[in-house]
Amino acid sequence: MYSKKAIKNIKQKDLDFKNPYTFPTYQTTDDNSFFLALISGIRNAGKSTLVLNILETEKKILLSGENMVYFISPTRDVKLDYFIEKYPNNFTFVDELTKENMEDVLEKIKGRVDEWKQFNEAYAILAKYLKAPSTLTMEEVAFLEEYGYFANDEKLKNGKFNFAHPPISTLVIDDSVGNDIICEARSRNGKWFQKFVLRHRHYPFYCNVFILSQHIKSIARYIRINCNLVCLFPFRDRSLLKAVFDEYSVLFNGNLEAFLQIMDDIRERNCHESVNIYYDKKQFVRIGWDCEVVCAKPKEQIKVDSKKVEQNIKPNLKTEIPNKKKL
Repeated sequence: MYSKKAIKNIKQKDLDFKNPYTFPTYQTTDDNSFFLALISGIRNAGKSTLVLNILETEKKILLSGENMVYFISPTRDVKLDYFIEKYPNNFTFVDELTKENMEDVLEKIKGRVDEWKQFNEAYAILAKYLKAPSTLTMEEVAFLEEYGYFANDEKLKNGKFNFAHPPISTLVIDDSVGNDIICEARSRNGKWFQKFVLRHRHYPFYCNVFILSQHIKSIARYIRINCNLVCLFPFRDRSLLKAVFDEYSVLFNGNLEAFLQIMDDIRERNCHESVNIYYDKKQFVRIGWDCEVVCAKPKEQIKVDSKKVEQNIKPNLKTEIPNKKKL
């Protein structure tokens, strides 16, 4: 229980800082927030299949245009080969999680964003010329003349340039448990990767991040607590589920028994299902993506406000005492 008291001499101003870009809304979450996702479960639970299903569901966003997926894993199977062949311009496979490989990936991501930014600024000058040529500065006129007023620009001709937002990148890290980059936050590589993770949705990255692991607690804690999406497959160790629950309990209304029951039901059905926990501008708990779960509060948390009871319930002064039955 708690009480509230209004403070009249303080007014909070609503600062409206609009995002300069309009990013698309994902079908999976009905939200346009970038993913920082952790997918965890035992071997062969279906972790890689789940993330590939998300990519396929969101292919119009993640696997089209200038957008790119970087899939980092020491193992490559037919599922990955399918995506590599189907999306040759939007899907890149990297065979090992190392700092050198990550630096190369991040440089490519930043390079594509900076290239987009340069073209966007150039096209803005061209639009200004087409609308009000007399307002151009001498430098802007010289710039347009240098590039021939973009008369032969293929992106403009084909309408392929996305003016709404910079390219969206997606980083998937699979089968890399024990790697200090994602598991040891205090290591040199861990600290370096943390700087990226904490800025993944901002300039110069605009990048979704998916981390797949058999052992959820082995992933650095800063990643776990900053995730907006957590997908859990059943674990053999029930005590591990209890430890995981503490970090994501708010969406289960603090109901541990309900959470464990959901995980037991999934395990018994054995259909490669997961509990998907999402907490951002939208919040939900789902089994798969098409079954939403709402947990009741535990009975011990439900308390009655005595003042409201006194106001709403009048005592019955004529309570009859039932007669005792004769034995």
